[in-house]
Amino acid sequence: MITVYGAPPTRALRVVWMLEEMGLPYDLRPIDFSRRLQDAEFMAASPTGALPAICDGDARLMESCAILDYLGAKYGPTPLAPRFGDPNYPAYISFLHFGEASLAAPLNVTVGSRFFGPEEERDNFGARLAVDMAVAKSAALLGPLVRGPFLAGDFTAADISCGWALGLGHWLGFHDRLAAPLQDYVARLAERPAYRRAMSRAQPIE
Repeated sequence: MITVYGAPPTRALRVVWMLEEMGLPYDLRPIDFSRRLQDAEFMAASPTGALPAICDGDARLMESCAILDYLGAKYGPTPLAPRFGDPNYPAYISFLHFGEASLAAPLNVTVGSRFFGPEEERDNFGARLAVDMAVAKSAALLGPLVRGPFLAGDFTAADISCGWALGLGHWLGFHDRLAAPLQDYVARLAERPAYRRAMSRAQPIE
């Protein structure tokens, strides 16, 4: 049984969504964010204290996109994770990591400022710049989405990665700044049954 530490709508949504798409059994273990560093079991899987992490037998993994890659490799073959040699592999692996490295990671500054910073520092230059960067970089997704409904041929974990990042637009207030095809893409992904099942496991962000 795979144990997922963390719960939607955090980055754990990526992992739970992937598990639901693959039909794999898992146990979801919500983490008290404020006390996570004292949670020895969780910290063994995620030494940085970052969500999410998983335990799969003797394997412990952190970083949501690395976990998606692992699940596809271990429990595949699956169309969710094209393999090396597949014509869609270059786009798949690029956008799998693009969703975190280029889109979501800079927004940590915005999240930290707006939800954890002192009142007078919540709308600061860095928080605004991070949103501007995410919006600008999201334009890289328009090319693939002109050619088809998904980023790398059929629906893959790259769509899970980027879809979650773009979905932050609703939470952080920049959804209307996304190009119309990206807004449509986010709405289309949210209609997937596996996404709906994953979101049904959501807990408040602490």
